[in-house]
Amino acid sequence: MVQRSEYDQWVQDWIEKEKAGGRKCFDVKKTGNSYYVYYQTTRYNSMSKKREKVSGYLGKLVEGVGLVEPDTYSDDFEKVSVARYGLGIDTGGSFTDAVIIDLDDNTVVAKRKSPTTHDDLSIGLYNSVDAVFSSCDIKPQDISLVGISTTLATNSVLEGHGGEVGLILIGWDPKEEVYFGEKNQAKVRGGCDSAGRVVRPLSKEEVTKAIMEVSKGVDAITISGLFAVANSAQEKKVKDLAIKLTGLPTVAGHELSAALGIDLRAETAVLNGKLIPIVTKFFDDVERTFREKGISAPIMVYKGDGSVMNLADAKMYPIQTILSGPAASSMGGRVLSGHENCIMVDIGGTSTDIAVMEGGFPQIQFEGASIGKWRTRVKAVDMCTVALGGDSKITVEGNSFILGPDRVIPLCTFVQDRPGLKERIIHSEIYEYYETLPIGDKSILTEKERRIYDTIEGQGALNKMEIVNMVEGLWLIEEELKSMVRKEVLAIASLTPTDVMVYLKKFQLGDPTGSEAGITALAARTGMSKKQAALAVFDEIKAQIAEVVMTKMLDDELRNWDDHGSRVLLRRMITTKRDGFMAMEPKFSVPIIGIGAPSKYMMEDLDERLNAVVEFPEHNDVGNAVGAVSSKLAESLSATITPTPDYRFLANIPFAGAAYYAHLDTAVAATRRWLESYLEKNLEAAGARNIVKTSKVKTYMAKEGGVGDWEDESTARTVNFVEVISRAVGDPPEVQ
Repeated sequence: MVQRSEYDQWVQDWIEKEKAGGRKCFDVKKTGNSYYVYYQTTRYNSMSKKREKVSGYLGKLVEGVGLVEPDTYSDDFEKVSVARYGLGIDTGGSFTDAVIIDLDDNTVVAKRKSPTTHDDLSIGLYNSVDAVFSSCDIKPQDISLVGISTTLATNSVLEGHGGEVGLILIGWDPKEEVYFGEKNQAKVRGGCDSAGRVVRPLSKEEVTKAIMEVSKGVDAITISGLFAVANSAQEKKVKDLAIKLTGLPTVAGHELSAALGIDLRAETAVLNGKLIPIVTKFFDDVERTFREKGISAPIMVYKGDGSVMNLADAKMYPIQTILSGPAASSMGGRVLSGHENCIMVDIGGTSTDIAVMEGGFPQIQFEGASIGKWRTRVKAVDMCTVALGGDSKITVEGNSFILGPDRVIPLCTFVQDRPGLKERIIHSEIYEYYETLPIGDKSILTEKERRIYDTIEGQGALNKMEIVNMVEGLWLIEEELKSMVRKEVLAIASLTPTDVMVYLKKFQLGDPTGSEAGITALAARTGMSKKQAALAVFDEIKAQIAEVVMTKMLDDELRNWDDHGSRVLLRRMITTKRDGFMAMEPKFSVPIIGIGAPSKYMMEDLDERLNAVVEFPEHNDVGNAVGAVSSKLAESLSATITPTPDYRFLANIPFAGAAYYAHLDTAVAATRRWLESYLEKNLEAAGARNIVKTSKVKTYMAKEGGVGDWEDESTARTVNFVEVISRAVGDPPEVQ
């Protein structure tokens, strides 16, 4: 695919001139060294009651002349097809984005943002949807597919919210009591061995008693059986009986993960059960509202592994939506940039996420995602996340600028409607301020927090010293202030990268004099001029983004590389000043794609720092929402093949158990067939269309870098194991 950025400059200039003149319904395509222009528009067909897409050839572009139209024209040249539009939605930390895209070529038709409403995410979502439809002539009934990326599951886990769960353990009786966050727990006899053979049959009477015990006062039931990944029959029987007896949502561990470890599968299942009531309510509200708006299209929910699933599965397996936001940005960046292989860097208000795209999909961490204190066995995008974004707090320690990890309100927006605050910031040389928020139940506060809140309630914006002076008898309040911010009873504003970029006139937001006041205070505390302070901290911001990208790549390629000396070397490599007798610099063989509104500024010299091609595709500010509706249904699994002492090859296939083969090529071929067939059936059951299956075989050697043929005796002795990774990808269902 030829990228627009690869077109001759005169062609790019012509396109920009046409766009500036309001002519947007065309596309320019390159064939060989020639450029051809096509028009594209839509119209409503009253007979079919559907919007149609009309496209045709306009003419050839000639340098110095412009568009040379064809000698003849006929309506026969027009190509008419049913217009297919998708609605993508992403609920981020700051904003909820909504985009409408043309599903035939993934071009953005309209986009809008609304503030994310954390108390009820559906409000911000509805506001964005209303705004995006109001901004164009596309109607709700024209939508063929809806895609949603949401932070609800991730935030619920981190904040400790969730329903009550009952857990049944099959065939596992540990010596010590185990607890995974469930309300009720019961153990029943049964289980299998590692080869999938039943160790002990189930007793229906015992299982029935366990189901009735764990179902008391819970929202969901979860089941985890010993070696159920090798034989899931017992888990399925218990699940079917639990649904029949209680009617409660019931999920078995093998449905969520094919990894070994009954304890980790149990923990994953319990966490999934706790999320079911929260996520189900949200998606029920979403579905009801969309249907009321006239949107009859299938609603797909983004998963943490870069694929999508239908709404029914999202309600039953909500844990799979953990990290869906970062995963959606990866796919959105691929769609907007057109690059199948690249490094995606998504910079938002809170964090920077980095993922490697390979063959059009982000690389996956099969061992599972960890969120807060929870360990899961749910596949997720192999992503590096750091707490550095546009709204990260900037502090000074010695001669160093510290960025994050706390997220705060930028001064440029905070000073609005607060007369005199800018002058106070400059006079006090303090740029961190707090303000009380309405609170319904003060019982969530400790005794010291209650004293602070009651004293400063309604007093407006105050810095820490002003609060200390107002609250009698308290001098050390740092921890209390942090706790009250976490409990959302205090708002905190401070200097941020956003303020730095506003001061440097990179873009406009809020009141720029608020940003200037913060920079003035920073300059006074560091002994610099305002411009020096702003440029110094901005350089540190860009340097840290470069370091994060390099860290991700080094972590993928090397082990145990990270120490003090390596960090010094790394900082030397990403500097923009390479002089002296030895210049050290990295070199990237794939492009780096910037996603998110702040990315083009915070990554503006990343190409020079990393010796890489860096691109910021059009509409990159809503890349997550684009990814939410332009991804595909996908399933992936991995299996391992290891040599045995009797010179055979043991294939451990997650859902089928162990199998022995006499030859490696036979083992690999059989494993591929097992995996690809299993994945294809799963996608067909989910309504996927145009399914494509692929597999990748990795050979791990005892000697790093060693390669060879299994038929060669000396090579065979150096092979540890072979991993087969299979993926099936299909188009999601659409309304016809």
